[in-house]
Amino acid sequence: MYRYILLMFCFSLVACGGSSGTSKSTSANSSAALASSQTFSSAATQLALVPLPAEVIEHNGVFDLGAEVVLSTDANAPTANQAVMRLLNSLGINSVNSAAAKIRLSLVNQADLGDEGYSLIIADDISIRAQTDAGLFYALQTLQQLLPVGRQASYKLPRVSITDVPQYAWRGSMVDVARHFFGIEYLKKHIERMAAFKLNKLHLHLSDDQGWRMEIKKYPKLTSVGGSTQAGGGPGGFYTQEELKDLVAYAANYNVEIIPELDMPGHVQAAIASYNELACDNVSNLDLYIGLNVGFSALCLTKPEVIYPFVQDVLTEVVNVFPSQYIHIGGDEIKHALYGEFIDKAGQIIKELNRTMVGWEEASAGKNLAPNTLLQLWNDDYDIKSATDRNIHLILSPCSYLYLDHGNVNGQPETYTWCRKQGVPLERVYSFNPQKYSLVTGIEAPVWSELVSSEAAMDNRMWPRLAAVAEIAWTNQSARNYQEFTQRMKSLKPYFDNAGIHYYIEPQLGW
Repeated sequence: MYRYILLMFCFSLVACGGSSGTSKSTSANSSAALASSQTFSSAATQLALVPLPAEVIEHNGVFDLGAEVVLSTDANAPTANQAVMRLLNSLGINSVNSAAAKIRLSLVNQADLGDEGYSLIIADDISIRAQTDAGLFYALQTLQQLLPVGRQASYKLPRVSITDVPQYAWRGSMVDVARHFFGIEYLKKHIERMAAFKLNKLHLHLSDDQGWRMEIKKYPKLTSVGGSTQAGGGPGGFYTQEELKDLVAYAANYNVEIIPELDMPGHVQAAIASYNELACDNVSNLDLYIGLNVGFSALCLTKPEVIYPFVQDVLTEVVNVFPSQYIHIGGDEIKHALYGEFIDKAGQIIKELNRTMVGWEEASAGKNLAPNTLLQLWNDDYDIKSATDRNIHLILSPCSYLYLDHGNVNGQPETYTWCRKQGVPLERVYSFNPQKYSLVTGIEAPVWSELVSSEAAMDNRMWPRLAAVAEIAWTNQSARNYQEFTQRMKSLKPYFDNAGIHYYIEPQLGW
């Protein structure tokens, strides 16, 4: 557990006078220092930072940030440079050649910071150091949480030293745009919100029985027919390849990588309604589907001369749009004698495209999975040992902890209960311990959208629970404490309000 010692600063921006000395919060990596230090009472509070950094040392006094600042950046960190300019512009602060305040962004050779870690020191100036552009970017997200929402005449910041490194490289949010369609502008807003909490993988579930959402030029009916409706009926929608390329570029400016998923060989009713030959000859149901059932549709695996050219063509267009190293093929909820063979062949296609395959846990049935394959575990007790015994790494999305389409509270309307009848409340999400699993690459929280039909509903399912997911994925398990998390989150309410997020009003946060 993190504990603050000789705390000098209230939740966000106003100095709490009266104490002297230095306060420190530290992760398990600095447990020796913690053991020799006096811990504060439960009344002590932490800076309102989510996810909680690895180490925070608070110093006497405050740093005054006025309307002008001297800004020093590194040309090799374009994402961070854009981020600091967005931050200054939002605060009404001008970058000038001469001013009392200075902000310095520096790329350094410091191996212990890894690919995404950073050092943020606020003393007589603001010094940010990292090995990578991503590290500098995440330091700026921390800095932004220390600042108020909205413009002020001047800004007072705590004098503080923060050293921070994430626990997991994959910190994800999955949005199902297949069951209900969500437009590009909403996804851009979601990317901004993800970045604020240091989430870095946006997994887009682009196809399912109820809709096919990505333009495939060789198969135009996938979107003209398959993208024309959605769960419950009514018009659907789809993304052109140019729109998706624009979204990818936008996400890159926020250090978010978009992971495309085209689900196969099951969950394909929209595809076979568009191109009937993809179904077996004895299949009579070739209509578009707007219901909620799963597990009834499949590519005809006994027609390899039809199926595999289709898969090859689709995935070739996918990689020409999405630069991500990772291509998700779905692969869930289908039982077929040739299923394992399909996984292996799809994996080989992806390998030949110089990408890495991701699949849901069932894809462990593949006999010849490439060593770098990632499997996404979604059933809490699924036996994934056959994959981990082959050194296949995991993305953890156990449904009873991380399926955010389940209720924020027991009995919430228009939410699922199939995995956990009581819903998946914030405290339940936060209690997830990834350390009981081996070979973990990261954490991801899905929202399946059969019952999520509006942007407001999607916001409600995600927030504030996605902030808890961010802390699980970033912060050391031994350092996390739910009561401290809720106290920090209370002070971040202005951010959620200012961002226009239609969040669930969580009683435990006092919102």
